[in-house]
Amino acid sequence: MEKIIDLLLNYVEPDDEITADTSIKEDLGMTSFDLVCFGDDLCTMTGVRLTADDFRYCETVGKLSDYIAEKSK
Repeated sequence: MEKIIDLLLNYVEPDDEITADTSIKEDLGMTSFDLVCFGDDLCTMTGVRLTADDFRYCETVGKLSDYIAEKSK
């Protein structure tokens, strides 16, 4: 999850600390464009390609981290 948080910090400057419960869209205010760019960078970093549906399911940093871990197996 640390690597995901570090990558997110390339796109946002949050008011609060990013935790597993942080909502990617609501708390961090990422736009659709930000999510596409972030998804591409995340794919490069992890080898896991995310779709728009994946981001709808993985609404928090913790869920995204778990999803990436599961798909990386």
